[in-house]
Amino acid sequence: MASTTTTILPKDHIKLRSTIHQKLIESGEKERLKVLLKSKLVEGGWRDEVKIACREYIKNNQNENFKIEDLIALVTPIAKKKVPPQVKADLIKRIRKFLGPNIQNHHHHHIHIQSNTPNSPHH
Repeated sequence: MASTTTTILPKDHIKLRSTIHQKLIESGEKERLKVLLKSKLVEGGWRDEVKIACREYIKNNQNENFKIEDLIALVTPIAKKKVPPQVKADLIKRIRKFLGPNIQNHHHHHIHIQSNTPNSPHH
């Protein structure tokens, strides 16, 4: 029987993210983080920059029939890029602190798999 080590599978990653999300919601931490994030973005001028991008899009497309979905599709990537790196780092730090040492075990988690296939060398 041969042993192999593989990284976490995508479905395991999705399950882990879902579990973390659930813990954030149940504890009320998600709401606290949203309030904190909103205030940091407003303080840093992010909100104003996104408003300007929206106004420019509307002004440049006022003669066309555009949908709000079009505006959201255009502005979302711009808005994401404009989030200050320090705000992202602070948010990640708070989430990690909330989750505690348990999540650190999953950060670079490897799964030990016992392989027992016909092509595996037997010991």
